[in-house]
Amino acid sequence: MQREINELEYLTLAVGQPFNIAVMLKIKGSVELDLLESTFEKLQKKHPLLRARIIFSEKNIPFFTSEGVESIPITEIMRIDEMQAMNEFHKQLTTPFDLSDKNLPLIRVTMFSSPEISELIICSLHAISDGYSMVFLVRDMLKFLANPNEPINPIELPGKEVDLLIPKVKKILPKTSFFSRVVYILLRSYNFLRYTFTGKRKTAEINIKENEMDIYSTKLTEDQTTDFLARCKKERVTVHSAISTSFVQELPIIGAPVNLRNRLNQDIGESFGFYSGVAVYKRKYRKSQDFWQNAKSVQRKLLKGLRDRKLFILQKIFSKKAPLNLLRKIGTYYIEIVTNKKPFSIDNLGLLDFHLKDISFEKLPIIESFFGGITSFLDAFIVLFYTLKNEMHFYFHYTKSKYSREEIELYAETIKKRLNKAIYET
Repeated sequence: MQREINELEYLTLAVGQPFNIAVMLKIKGSVELDLLESTFEKLQKKHPLLRARIIFSEKNIPFFTSEGVESIPITEIMRIDEMQAMNEFHKQLTTPFDLSDKNLPLIRVTMFSSPEISELIICSLHAISDGYSMVFLVRDMLKFLANPNEPINPIELPGKEVDLLIPKVKKILPKTSFFSRVVYILLRSYNFLRYTFTGKRKTAEINIKENEMDIYSTKLTEDQTTDFLARCKKERVTVHSAISTSFVQELPIIGAPVNLRNRLNQDIGESFGFYSGVAVYKRKYRKSQDFWQNAKSVQRKLLKGLRDRKLFILQKIFSKKAPLNLLRKIGTYYIEIVTNKKPFSIDNLGLLDFHLKDISFEKLPIIESFFGGITSFLDAFIVLFYTLKNEMHFYFHYTKSKYSREEIELYAETIKKRLNKAIYET
């Protein structure tokens, strides 16, 4: 395999290194290393980007190639306590991939083993993976672990001659880097006049230190989850809109990753890769309205942000024609301005039970928890939520330089109270 990196992948690559995505599974019991290694060998045969690395042409154009790429490195460490794996999780997020190594793929695995509890950390370069890709990868991994004889059905990716973006999106893409350079000058000037010149706030700082990141988790009970989902259905409000509404009182500007798999020029199915966009929506909470009226207003804002011309505008600003280092600078200013220096995102993985329904868990150790995260960028605050085993789980990923543990715990409890109150609101 060898093909030029597409517009979606180029955007994430422009953020620079490290910019990783990782998931961690906590498993009751042990997993045999030999079985895990053979499982990931099968995964590499199924998902092409698991056996890819990045090379640059003479014109500095990035390509994916599978030439010389070997097995996914798996490191086994004897487990001592829970903090050991959590620290490693954040270390993985803040450790760059060695793009100069011709043997290494853009993904790595670490397993903390003990007879009682094992933790599995899967980390990849964000340019080859989004949140749904990690879900599909974990699902396929569990299938192969539960049934080593599970057939391998390789997924074919679009070839180098295929445009991934649909024609109407392709039309808006700039032919040169001129537009990106103009945007950079405008954003830099605006940022200086709005923040730096007035002395209100410091210039942007990229936060990627492993000891700066932390995670706090909470969940709704099975009854609370059932009642909440039923109330959303009754009010004709999406779960994502309702969850967003519980946050907008303090954080009125919200970003959300959007699955673009059904908006592309070719069906890429459930392949491992980066096929995401970002919707940004802003809505203040109106105290004169009840929760569900506010939720419907948030939903209207979100739906506007999901239109193609909104979702793909970043491909116009962050053009492939512009150098990666220029796009990194543009991205820093863009995020600062759009979020008013408060980057906040709600990531919705939906019903994980649906993706895992065909797996025979009788042959697997019990999965006690599952969560993910990305490399912290500009002190971003990220909330990941999903439903698993009929319970809605929330993971608050934050930087300790901006938020204290006590603040996050209090905030999490406040969000749960708002949701529970909304369930029975008349």
